[in-house]
Amino acid sequence: MRGEVPGRVLTPYGEGRVVLGFYANGALAVQLIADDGEVITKLSVNLVDEAHTLGEKEFFAKVWSDNERIAPAALASGLFEDTGRRVKTGFVEAQVWSVVGELPR
Repeated sequence: MRGEVPGRVLTPYGEGRVVLGFYANGALAVQLIADDGEVITKLSVNLVDEAHTLGEKEFFAKVWSDNERIAPAALASGLFEDTGRRVKTGFVEAQVWSVVGELPR
C-alpha cells in the first residue's frame, strides 16, 4: 500500500500531505510531501528490532533533530494521535503514534 491520508499538515516549512508506505520489514512509513512533490520530512523512523510491537496503524515518530519543529504541527493536525508509548533509540526516544481514521487501501 502506498496512499495518502485525507487532510493536510501545516508545518513551519509549508503545507504537506501525508503519504504512507511501508519499510521493508512491514513497519508503517510516514512522509509529509509538498504539493510540488518535494519531501518536507520523513515523520517516521524504522526501528527494526521494535517493529513487532506496533499495531496496524502505529509508527515510530521521529520527533527530534530536523523534526523537532514539524512533529508538534503534525500531531496538532488531528491526523495522528500519540499513544503515550516511547522506545529508546540511541540518545533519544521515538514516540509511538497512530494514524487517526482508516488507512488508505
